[in-house]
Amino acid sequence: MSLLRPFSKLPELNMANVLLVGNDDTFQHVLADAIVKQENNVNVNVRLARTLPLPAENEDSRPRIDLVVLIVNLRSELSLSSTETSLKHLDTGFFLGKVCFLVTGARCTSVPHERLASLRKIAVSLHCPLLFTEDQ
Repeated sequence: MSLLRPFSKLPELNMANVLLVGNDDTFQHVLADAIVKQENNVNVNVRLARTLPLPAENEDSRPRIDLVVLIVNLRSELSLSSTETSLKHLDTGFFLGKVCFLVTGARCTSVPHERLASLRKIAVSLHCPLLFTEDQ
């Protein structure tokens, strides 16, 4: 099992690399565009992945990942389970402020309460922020 490690490469000056991990390609692309279009003094690159682990074949050329955003759509049980699986492929060093959960679909009345409760437990146990947004 190949772990994604936060400190395996040196950081680049005025550059941040964000990895968005989630099953909703459309939402990922919209979010990535919004992040990149923000005006700031830092060059932000956004990478997209459906799940972790990332492919090992281009590991040498892969930039250092500064932030992992795990996108969880509460309307989908698959989204939650793939997030739980992806967490196993992150080195513990990422849980020192380099991982957050971005939750969509929390207002949907048909979403089982247990999904949100389960995700909250995971976020608390890993000391990771749990952010809510709407994808509609």
